[in-house]
Amino acid sequence: MSKPMPFDFLLDYLPAKVVIKPAIGMYYIYFEGKIVLIFRKVGKNPQHNGIWIATRREDHASLKMEVPAVTDFQFGDEVFEPSWLQLKDDQEDFEEAAIAICERVTRRDKRIGKPTAKAAELTR
Repeated sequence: MSKPMPFDFLLDYLPAKVVIKPAIGMYYIYFEGKIVLIFRKVGKNPQHNGIWIATRREDHASLKMEVPAVTDFQFGDEVFEPSWLQLKDDQEDFEEAAIAICERVTRRDKRIGKPTAKAAELTR
């Protein structure tokens, strides 16, 4: 029996046409030819649980300013700045911040989402 998707309440704040693909405790969220989010809730490395936001490095600062709970990825004491940001599921204002991110996806915020061949195939 598979585990339920984490943070499924957020589906109410995402566009109806998102495509969701599960992968070992992670749920990839695709929309209009882009990967936009990953929902993660896994026992291993729980510091990475929450929502991963596909974005470009040049958009990190503005997204973090608008949704202060969003952070860079951190490995130990080292901050790692991939093209993803993270909203940790243990943030005090997780639900509010997660809804804000999902609403930006729904509004087609250009700062969220990365085109990929797989995303284009899934969302045709």
